[in-house]
Amino acid sequence: MRRLLALLLASGTVALANERLPVDHVRFAATGGRVLVLTSGVKDGSGLGTASLSVLSTTSGVTLYRRSRLADLPPNTLRGWVLATPPTPARLTAWGLQPGRVHTARFNRTYPTPFPQWSDAVTSGQSQQTPVPLWTQPVPVELDVYALPSTCPYPDMLGGAVPAGFRLSVNGQVVFQDAALPADRRCAAGYTLERVDVQGNRALLTVRAYVPGFEGPDAEPVFVAVTLN
Repeated sequence: MRRLLALLLASGTVALANERLPVDHVRFAATGGRVLVLTSGVKDGSGLGTASLSVLSTTSGVTLYRRSRLADLPPNTLRGWVLATPPTPARLTAWGLQPGRVHTARFNRTYPTPFPQWSDAVTSGQSQQTPVPLWTQPVPVELDVYALPSTCPYPDMLGGAVPAGFRLSVNGQVVFQDAALPADRRCAAGYTLERVDVQGNRALLTVRAYVPGFEGPDAEPVFVAVTLN
């Protein structure tokens, strides 16, 4: 990977920044049973624009639909593409997500620098507790990170940490827990809670997984949709 990085730098094809693609908006259906999340930005390794749309069930936590595009186009153009290209409009209408209601986050983490750093993340053996005003008063949201077996091919690029998974609890209710690392997180070495969106007792929690990138970590989103007790 380091040899590839050197070649890309020499060719001038690398955008010199690691990525934390922003969440543009979150949209719940009126019933709260489904939630849409849209992200977009510029990829760090190629400079290409990207946009991604996901729809999740707040009952089962399952991702019901996903659409994304990577192209040499502005992110706003790609956001329009993922929202307007069939079959997306029909799916969103059937699920009560179009137009739906765009939410303001109850919690949105502020980072010390524009680009992700390993020091932003909670690593194996550590916990992060964040008070979030879900209803009438702040509720503790706890993120616990622990080592898990992994086939990560770049262990020397994990900022001194080890591959890890996470458990997420809201006011004591465990809403997510890794039993094993999925393929797309086999090199994840740290996590942080970034954003919480709520409608009634339905919530979408956005966790960032820190994985090796070109100049440090990339902070990839992990979406946890849940019905809270």
